[in-house]
Amino acid sequence: MANHPGFGVLLTRLLSNRRVDVAWLSSASGIPETELRAVISGVPPLASQLDDLASALGFHAADLYVIADLRGPEALTPRDAAAGSAIADLVRIAMALPSGQRAHIHRLVDQLPLELKERPSAPPFMYDQQEVGFGAMLANLLCGNRNLHSPTAAAKTLALLTEGRVYLAASTISGIGRGRVPLTPDRVAGFATALGIPAGDLAAITGVELREPSRPDGPLAAEMARLLWNCRRLTTAQAGRVRDEAESMLVAVPDDASGEDWNRVCHHHGKWWGAPRR
Repeated sequence: MANHPGFGVLLTRLLSNRRVDVAWLSSASGIPETELRAVISGVPPLASQLDDLASALGFHAADLYVIADLRGPEALTPRDAAAGSAIADLVRIAMALPSGQRAHIHRLVDQLPLELKERPSAPPFMYDQQEVGFGAMLANLLCGNRNLHSPTAAAKTLALLTEGRVYLAASTISGIGRGRVPLTPDRVAGFATALGIPAGDLAAITGVELREPSRPDGPLAAEMARLLWNCRRLTTAQAGRVRDEAESMLVAVPDDASGEDWNRVCHHHGKWWGAPRR
């Protein structure tokens, strides 16, 4: 596994994939071209530059900090590292709900106030990008930057958002982050779906060639990637409340219901609970 080659190399790959040049990026970001060329040549980017680049490139600023292997400001870090399990459950339930109920969940997440953490938590574990390279980068983006942290929660979410196309064990997620499991085109495309990053962009950054030209993710996958991102501002208690609200929307699935007409989510006391597909 190659070590992290530096943000300048990755930015060059991204621009090449999008078929734009430094002059375009300078105009789009407001960063002088001389400064951008210095970054491309290997000068570490400044925080203000990453913020402007994120806006120009359509990335979350917090993701660019991870891609650059730099510690982001406190304001951009996920709120509560212990919320991952509840967030993964919320995504699982929300994917089964009709669009109107999903919209309610989105509004609820957006309207919740920023709260202090219930208790101080240990700094989240981060995989070593300098030592491992791109596997650590992708694991940090999904586990750390999406407030999942647990490889188990990350693996569940990855399988859900890719609709089972990329099903990895928690140990495989950890192995990718530690450089013991190689990145493959399918895995890179799966991470891209869960992160809400175009697969072509992520493939260019990691240097992994996709098996076929990337296509935009489906509307539901893209919507759930946005929900996952927005949930990073929640504490564990808030994430639990939203999950419980989503779960309360589930109804008993008729015994003779077909899989084509109903989403089954959980099985309690001999009964399936879910939502009709509409």
